[in-house]
This record gives sequence, structure tokens and C-alpha cells, in this order.
Amino acid sequence: MIISTVAAAEPSLKSRRWITLLSMLAVAGLAFLLYSRALDFAFFNDDPTGHFAWMESRSYADYFRSSADYGYYRPIVFVILQGLVDTVSYNARVFHALLLILHSSNAALLWLLMRRLSDSDAYAWSTSLIFAFFPFSYEAVTYVASLTHPLLLFWLLLTLLFYQQARRISEGGRKRLALYGAAMITMLLGLLTHENGLIIPLAMAGIEWLEHPPKGLIEAIKRPYLPYLLITPIFLFVWWSIPKTSEQVLPSISAWFSNLVPFLQTLVYPLLPLFNLTADDTAVLLALAAAVLGITFAASWLARARALWFFGLAWFLLSSLPATLFLSPDYLYGSPRLHYLPSVGVAILLAMPVLALTRRAPDQTWGQVVSLAAGLLYTLAIIIPPTAFVSCEMDFYDEASRIVRQMGELGEKAPAGSTLLLVNVPVFFSSYSAHPQGCDNPYPWTPVGAVIMPDYANAADFVRYNGGDESLADAVSVAEYAPGWNTFGNAISPVDLRRRLRLEQIHVFDLNRGDFYDLSATWRPGKAGEVIPLAVFGEGMRLNSATVGDAQESELMVTLVWQNEPGSMEGAAPVVFVHLYDQNGQLVAQHDGPPGGGFVPLSWWGEHDAIVDRHPIELPANLAPGQYTVAAGLYDPQTGERYSAAASDGTPLPDGAFIAGRVVLP
Repeated sequence: MIISTVAAAEPSLKSRRWITLLSMLAVAGLAFLLYSRALDFAFFNDDPTGHFAWMESRSYADYFRSSADYGYYRPIVFVILQGLVDTVSYNARVFHALLLILHSSNAALLWLLMRRLSDSDAYAWSTSLIFAFFPFSYEAVTYVASLTHPLLLFWLLLTLLFYQQARRISEGGRKRLALYGAAMITMLLGLLTHENGLIIPLAMAGIEWLEHPPKGLIEAIKRPYLPYLLITPIFLFVWWSIPKTSEQVLPSISAWFSNLVPFLQTLVYPLLPLFNLTADDTAVLLALAAAVLGITFAASWLARARALWFFGLAWFLLSSLPATLFLSPDYLYGSPRLHYLPSVGVAILLAMPVLALTRRAPDQTWGQVVSLAAGLLYTLAIIIPPTAFVSCEMDFYDEASRIVRQMGELGEKAPAGSTLLLVNVPVFFSSYSAHPQGCDNPYPWTPVGAVIMPDYANAADFVRYNGGDESLADAVSVAEYAPGWNTFGNAISPVDLRRRLRLEQIHVFDLNRGDFYDLSATWRPGKAGEVIPLAVFGEGMRLNSATVGDAQESELMVTLVWQNEPGSMEGAAPVVFVHLYDQNGQLVAQHDGPPGGGFVPLSWWGEHDAIVDRHPIELPANLAPGQYTVAAGLYDPQTGERYSAAASDGTPLPDGAFIAGRVVLP
């Protein structure tokens, strides 16, 4: 930014082009770098059921004829998605790469547009960086179902640049007509991408007003953008005629104000880390919004760029209006992607002080350098604080991706013809082991967390589109596990869960551990058989078998099989201890945990149920080679007192411990 401005006062056309190209590539690279982790994300939220499953059995032409069973008419989005499916199947990396490329391209195109409108490299840099690092774009850029938003902005910016370039060419000429034609094509693509494409001809009128101010009403009407404006009523007629499930209903005045609040937050977000606001502090938010508008307008006055300020304000208001008028407050609150398009208007406004600094800078080189340095510091002060919030949200999306990929792997491993039953998969989660308190969020009107499976979704779609086989899959909730998060699927009882274990492969999700627990491999109803137990603990806890595996790297797996006589164990559920002793009888390693990982409470066990209980013992790195002894038993978690134990012939076992086996460690 400093180099390009402090260079020669009259750079050659070739130099100017190189400065422009390199600046656009640089800002695109920064935008890409911020969200590059999204390349490793999977398909979650609306991706599998809301998009891919809906697309099946539809042709390219069908997307233009009908949006039946889908909320909106957006054929270009589905044509692009279908093209990717037909080309690379469901390769998540390619889909996410498309969104990253679009976001990066939008940052670069915005740089070019603002450079043309302001004739200032510094302002173009500031605007494009504020847009690229806008904190609420993480949803629009990082999951596939949000493709509509960066794609719409891409068509919009191209349209404005084509139209602007055509207006700068002298009368006549095929090149000018070609540019007008290109602007018409990209505008139509924008309209067919998202209904908010209706802002495109209005933005074109704004460009016309900025660069060619009309001298009267007749001159204002007789402008090249008129044919583009005339397209909008035709599109509206088509839009209303196409079958779709959405209904546009004007909300109440109170709902309208609730909808306005998140957009006001969008306008003032750089100031919010300085305050400790809650969702009830709407009066403070209004005051901050007024302050931002006042300060940026004063800067535009100093920069002699009031028309550009009004252009940015109009962009912000018009792009926010549809969501404010027609969406419910809950939907708007939970959809940060809706702020992607308005963020351009916000960036135009917030960058105004940079334009004022550079235009009011002294003619001397030192004055220009100081002004540019101040503008750079101002821009950095805006774009750096949100990066921590964005990074944290991407952690949640990374975790959501890991979860749905596990679902795909479980589907792939499920025996042919069997049903995969997933228990307590989160609909939405706002904390997990890496972020137990969620994200540090200075933006009280923006949610923290990630949606995995919306309530309307189909669990089989999440398995299938994330690499699983075409096997059947279902998801249910078991409240008795007390998961502590909003779970997906119909509620079933432990009795139903036990019954379904005989026919289905069941995995229980544990958000605290971050993985699925194989309940089918642990709880085996009616499979205990008539065996003589190795030991009996307490009043009837039977240890039917004990297996000590070979040491694998730094872990030794011990597998115990339990059986319990119903009603024989009372009070708190016992804890299993598995100890490893050296040749001198010294305890060197251990693993404690409830039988069955805690996923099969004693009250759920049937008389002939077998509980396969696995205990991985972590081996110390400095463990000497030799023979070791493995012992197992039970103790009360409240008192720490061990349960009494006896061998199968009734002989008491010392210290309530059964010798499960011996192992030689190299």
C-alpha cells in the first residue's frame, strides 16, 4: 500500500496494471489464508439432506422449472453443485475450495471496484481487507450450503465492473457492447443465484450516480442501466410463479426491530470488543450505530467522498432489507451467512477514515507516509481482533466435520444389510472438550457453535455423503444418558435400546470424548451363556472372562466380560480397576472406569446380558522389560472401598482383586 502510493506520481499504464494485479492477488491470498482450514471440512448442516439429497433424480433443467420441496428458487447454485457432483462426486475438498476461491475473488474484485471509485490504493486495501476479515462471514465461506452468498456477490461485483468499464469507453464500439452484454449475463446469473440479486440493478444505478451524476430527472432515467432495471419485474414474476415451499410474510413491528438488531451489530462490530454488551443492550447498540455513521460520514466529508459514503450506506441498507422484512428473528439470529452481502457496505463505510487520511495528507513524502501508516494501523485494528473469533468458530466446524466423517466410517464398516443406529448425535453444539466454555464472543447477537444435523435431516444422508456405504442408517435420542446437548432423532427408552441391540449396529455419541462408542460391541443382551464365572464380586457381579492382549506400542488392552444378577448390586454403580504390577508387586500402571464405559448402567442389564468391558492401560515409557501381572476388581466410587471378591469355588480373593493374567513386556 505504501509502495504503490509513494511511487511515482504519474506511474505508467503498465506499472499501474502491475500494481493493480499484484494488489488483487495479495488481498485474495490473505482472504484465502484466513479460511484455508475449510479445505478439510466435511459435509454437515444443510449440505447432505437440504441440498444433495434434494438434488437426486433431478436434471439440470429441473432446477430452472421448479423448486418444489425446497424453500427458494436458486437454480444456478444447484446447476453448479450438480456439475461438481457429476465431475468429482462428493469430494468435500473440491466443494470447499470453490467457496474459498469465490471469497478470495470477491475480496480481489472489491479491491478493484473501490480503487476505481476512490482513485486510492489505500482505501481499496482497507475496504477489501475489512470485507475479507469480516467476523460473521465464517458460515458463508466454510460450509457448502452457503454457496449462494459468495456466489451472488461474485456476480454482483463482476456486473458492476463490466458496466463501469463499458461506461468508460467512448461512444460506439463492439467492446462497449460486449461489456454491456457481459454485465447483463452476470446480472441474470446473480438473479438466478439468490433473490437478493435484485440489488444488482440498484447498485448499477449507484455506480452511475457516483461516476456520472445526472443533471435532471429525464437525464437520470435515460441511462444505460435502464434495461437492467426493466429485467427485475420479469424476474419477480418468474420467481413468484415457480413452485417452492417458502412463504414471504411481513413480520410484526417488534419482530422487524428484532431483525434489525443483528444488522446493527454488523455495522458496529469493531467497537464491540471494547464493551461488554449483552443481548439486552439494544439502546447502547443504537447509540454505537449512530456514532459509527456519524464518524464515517465526517470522514467522508473530509475526504470529499460523501457520494461514496451514501453508496456504502445504501448497499448496507438494501442488502439487509429482505432478511429484516421477511425472516423470523430466530432464523436471522442463527444465520450469520446473511450478513455476507451487507458486509461490503459496512467495509465501504468503515474504511472512510483511511480515505480521509490519504486525501488530506500533506504533499511531502513524509506526510504521505505518516498518513498511510495511520491508515494501515487503523485497518489492522479493525481486522485483527475478529480473527480469534473466526478461528474458534472454525474449530467448531472442524469438530463437526470430524463427527460426520466418523458417521461415514461407521456406515462403511457396518455389516451388509444391517441398520446403523446412531444415538445422541448433536443437532447443535456450543461447547466441546477443546472449548468447554465455547468461544470468547464479543458479539452478543451472534451464536457460537456448529449445527451438525438439523431436525429435518435424514441421518442416512450424513453417512452416505461423508464416505459411508449405501447402508441404512437412523438416529435416535436416549435422554437417560443425560448428554447435556441438543440431540437428534426421536426419543427411545433404554428398554427399546436393549431390544434394538439384537438387530442393529448401535453407536452412542459422547461429545465430551468427541467420538462414538460402539454399544453393540459392549452390550450383548442374552449372550452371557451358562458359564462358570472366574470370580464373583459383591452380591452377584460375575466376571465371566478376562483377556490380556499383547502390548501394542505404549498400550496394553485388557478385556473383561461381566454378568450381573438383576437387583444384586445397589447404590452407586461400581468402578472397575485394572492394575499392572511388576515382579516386585509394585503398581506401575492402571486404568479405572465404569463397566461398559458407563454406557450401560447396571439398572439396564438383563439377567443373561454380557457386558464386554475394555480397559486400555497406558504403559510408562521407562517400563523395564520382564513379566508383569494384571489384576482386576471393583470399588465404590463414593467411598473408594473395594467390593469383596471370591473365586468360582467360593474362595475369597485377597484385596478383592482377581488375577486376570500375566504378560511379558519386551
